[in-house]
Amino acid sequence: MEENKQLYILAGYDDASEEILAGFQNILYAQGFVGTHTKNIPMHITLGSFPTDREEALKALLQSLSEEIDSFEVTFNHLGIFNGARVLFAGPDINDDLLVLKEKCSDSFHWTPHTTLLIDEPDVIFRAVPYVLHKFKPFVGRINSLHLYEFFPTRHIMSVTLRDTVLSGKVREMAQEEIPECVEVIRESFQTVADEFGFTPENAPRFTAFATDERRLWYQLLMEKRPMYVYSHHGKIVGYYSLALSEDGCAELNNLAVLPEFRHRGIGAKLLKDCFTRVRILGRRKLKIGIVEENEVLRKWYESFGFVHTGTVKFDFFPFTCGYMEKDLI
Repeated sequence: MEENKQLYILAGYDDASEEILAGFQNILYAQGFVGTHTKNIPMHITLGSFPTDREEALKALLQSLSEEIDSFEVTFNHLGIFNGARVLFAGPDINDDLLVLKEKCSDSFHWTPHTTLLIDEPDVIFRAVPYVLHKFKPFVGRINSLHLYEFFPTRHIMSVTLRDTVLSGKVREMAQEEIPECVEVIRESFQTVADEFGFTPENAPRFTAFATDERRLWYQLLMEKRPMYVYSHHGKIVGYYSLALSEDGCAELNNLAVLPEFRHRGIGAKLLKDCFTRVRILGRRKLKIGIVEENEVLRKWYESFGFVHTGTVKFDFFPFTCGYMEKDLI
């Protein structure tokens, strides 16, 4: 038995992500699917396995990573089955942050990032799938910890927390005197999109990065009566969005923006969740948004929050295709 022991580095989640993933597993437990997987350990992604004589080196590695690596978001878009149909899992999309963390922990190849929900015989897995599939919806989680375990028997060796980059600011209504600052936030934020896709004032003069100015926001606020909201951190506006309210009972999300240097800290998610709440309070049943269709990363991000793609339109004055998405809020 001793010769079969291994050490494992596991990436762990924040409380909200843990609750969602454990919730899927609890659905299976409630239906009598017990499985043969290890119980009473955090939901996780396995980053690597190692011989037991590496324990001290791995403890030093985890401590080093806790001082070097920021917590980060991962998007769960799918369920999967592998290992001869003996493992049912929830799978995150691979992003740069996850790959960097994996490479720092282990140089092994043949890696499928996943969080195990059930391990059992194939016939049991196939019977279990519908119960989770019925409840599963894409969501954005956050990896914020690393754990070192020994198996088997199970021995917890240590856990560390990754650096917390989620800012402590808040979303609030915009004050009129903040319009100039909001203009700069919008223009700087959308400029990165323009740079990525080659938009310029010459080929896309109506694109948000070039067409937004103080007069435009004043018109939207005073004439179109658009509610406007900002994310403020230590007195500095670093995020923004506005709403266009239509007569058909829907709302349109406009210009959701986060300054480039403040991205990947959960601000976009906070703005979007705040938007959902405010739209519901306003009595609107559906939220719509238009995006650059070619921006697949952004489209997948909105899909992770429950938006559904509804179509595209190509305008002569844009060198890109406009994509449209919506989310039911009732």
